[in-house]
Amino acid sequence: MSRATSLPNLLRRRLTRLVISLVVVLTISFLLIQLIPGDPARTSLGPDASAELVAQRRHLLGLDQPVLVQYWHYWGNVLSGRFGTSLMTSVPVSYTIRDGLKNTLVLVSITLIVTVIASIAIGMVLGVATQHNRRPGAQLAFTVIAGLISAIPQFLVAVLLVYFFAVKLRWFPAGGADNWHSFVLPALAITGSATAIMTRVVRSQTTVVLDQDYIRVARAKRLPPGLIYRRHALPNVLTAALTLAGLQLGAVITASIVIEKVFAIPGLGKALVDGLLASDYPVVQAILLLFAAGVLVVTLVVDLIIGMLDPRSNLQER
Repeated sequence: MSRATSLPNLLRRRLTRLVISLVVVLTISFLLIQLIPGDPARTSLGPDASAELVAQRRHLLGLDQPVLVQYWHYWGNVLSGRFGTSLMTSVPVSYTIRDGLKNTLVLVSITLIVTVIASIAIGMVLGVATQHNRRPGAQLAFTVIAGLISAIPQFLVAVLLVYFFAVKLRWFPAGGADNWHSFVLPALAITGSATAIMTRVVRSQTTVVLDQDYIRVARAKRLPPGLIYRRHALPNVLTAALTLAGLQLGAVITASIVIEKVFAIPGLGKALVDGLLASDYPVVQAILLLFAAGVLVVTLVVDLIIGMLDPRSNLQER
């Protein structure tokens, strides 16, 4: 199978899986909210509201209709981009998403970019330095430090960063999203753990790649080490790094939910937490669906990039 014909086939298969996955995620998000105990109409109106007022609210929101009818309307709201109406603010959920999407995208994008670049740079340097079990002390120190960074809860890292760099040194703001300075500490709070995990994989992959026959041939031709690492080792290491970055996206989004709350960033993560606390189910449904769709779409894009970087990838044989 040629590269020209395999990539369209890969795209077609992955798009089919994407559509099926989105339908499943949409259905699960609807059912999960239905299974949560309590009455959203009563929650939005307060415990002192009369039964008649609650009944009117339920009718207005369509909660008195059969589940299948509500599911049909939910599909309509999603496909139209409105995502329903917020129970607390009585405005379309799309307004909440519009206001918070930009800040979440900025935070997640900065985190992933810094994580991938730092992981590849540090991992390859360590892989070259510790190849064939050389420098066991450096390898041990890296393993211990990476393990400690991965074990520290990210909200605790966020609190420490705020204390030292916002309160004590006053280098960065303690919260908000007024300018790019506001995203430095939140991104660092997430990047540490993600980078520690990816760096270990990149270092291990680098040692494997450097033992391949084509690397030995390149060295036998007396090519400069820098050229060997950039032209021959980096593309293969990059494939593994991008694969792991796609898998890490879900963890980064999950971390951003807590971090946005800690730093008071008006993003989708903070809106999700506020919606859960207020039982604003349409907001919760929409944000969960958007997060899941984002992970699926990015996974598709990563698969396609890997397929183009490495035509021999088994992704094209699926």
